[in-house]
Amino acid sequence: MFIFFVIVLVIVLIAASIPLSALFGGFVIAYLSTHPPRKKLKRTPAQYGVDYEEVLFPSRDGVHLSGWFLPQENAKGAVILCHGMMSNRSAMLGWTEALRHEGFAVLLFDFRALGESGGARCTAGHLERLDLLGAIDYLDTRDDTKRLPLGVFGFSMGGAAAILTAAQDKRISAVATHGAFATLERAIVQRCRRHFGVLGPLASQSVYWFGRVLHWFPVAPNQVAPLNAVAQLSPRPLLILHGALDPTVAPKDAQDLSNAAGSFANVHILPRSGHARIHPDVREDARLLVAAFFARTLKKAEPGN
Repeated sequence: MFIFFVIVLVIVLIAASIPLSALFGGFVIAYLSTHPPRKKLKRTPAQYGVDYEEVLFPSRDGVHLSGWFLPQENAKGAVILCHGMMSNRSAMLGWTEALRHEGFAVLLFDFRALGESGGARCTAGHLERLDLLGAIDYLDTRDDTKRLPLGVFGFSMGGAAAILTAAQDKRISAVATHGAFATLERAIVQRCRRHFGVLGPLASQSVYWFGRVLHWFPVAPNQVAPLNAVAQLSPRPLLILHGALDPTVAPKDAQDLSNAAGSFANVHILPRSGHARIHPDVREDARLLVAAFFARTLKKAEPGN
C-alpha cells in the first residue's frame, strides 16, 4: 500500500510539473523576446573589402542607433537592411555585394537594444518602426542619398518592421522581407507549439500574461500585425521570401501577407531553408533575387512615391 501511494504521489507531482514547465517557459520566452542578449558584431564591411562609414543617428523617439553606410558613386537608389531579433547589422553583410553590384548605396543599422545601439528593450517590430524611420530620416540628411528612391529589406522582425513602417511612410518605394510574421501573436503561438507541443496554448497565454503584467510588451501581441498593415503598401511592390522549413514563422504567414497585399506582392518559398536561415544551395540565388527586385522596382520609382 505504501508503494502504491508513493507511485500516485510521483504521478501527481509529474502531472503538476508539466503545466508549470509551460508557464515557466512562457516567462522565459517573454523575457528573451523583449530582453535579447546583445551579440557582438561578427564582421565589418572592411572584411569584404568595402569602403564604409560608421554612422550614428537617433530613432524617432531619441534612442541612439549605430550603423554602417556603404556609399556608392552615382547610386541608382538606396537600400536599408534590417536584421532580425537576437541579431545585429553584421548578419546582413552578405546581402550587400549583390546590392552594390546593382548600383545601390546601402545602410545597415542595429535596432534598439541590439548590437551597438542604445535602448534596453526589444518590442518585436512595434517600436522598431521608429528606428527604421530614424534610419530613413538619416538618409534624408545626406546629399548623396536624399534624392534617391529607397528600398528596405528586412529579416524576421526586421521584415515585420519594414512592412509596418512602409505602411505609414511613402518614402519607402519597395519592400522585401524574409521570414516576416503576419502577426506577433501568431509567431508566439507557433514558437510555443514548437517547444511545448500540446501545452503550447498554455505557454503562449503565459507569454502574453507576463509580457503585459511586467510591462515588457508596450502593446498586446495581436496589435503588432503586419497582416493588417500590408495592404497600405499598394501599389508599391513587395517581395516576400520564406523558408519552406521555417519552424518559427509558418510559411502560411508569407502567403497570407501576399494575399492581403494584393497583386503587387510576390512570394518565393525557399527550399530546405528555415527561419532566417537560407540553405547554402539557394542562398546566392536569394541574394540575387532581392538585388534584382530592387533594381527593377527602384528604377521605376520616384523618391518618396
